[in-house]
Amino acid sequence: MSPFSIPKAVTRTAIALFVLWAASFALSYVHLGAASLLVALAIAALKAALVVMFFMELVGEGLSMKLTLAAAGGLLAVLVGLMVADVATREPPPLLPPTTREAHAPPR
Repeated sequence: MSPFSIPKAVTRTAIALFVLWAASFALSYVHLGAASLLVALAIAALKAALVVMFFMELVGEGLSMKLTLAAAGGLLAVLVGLMVADVATREPPPLLPPTTREAHAPPR
């Protein structure tokens, strides 16, 4: 046995990450319309989950570490949700620049 051996889980994870990267790269040339953002985010989430589970060895950690990661993910979801709610409920500013004032003017 060589002094440097790579576990099978690391090899399989690396292959899966490479396949997901290739899928992401290939799908960047395909017109998916509105679904392109969702597909890209799903692939990115899978890659992040693989890195966290295997390369950061979260699979073998205790419950407290898993709950900490879940709390951080929940906080991130809350903050992103609040940001989306803030942007969605904003009204146009009262004084628009002259170039955009005509675009927001009510129809005559």
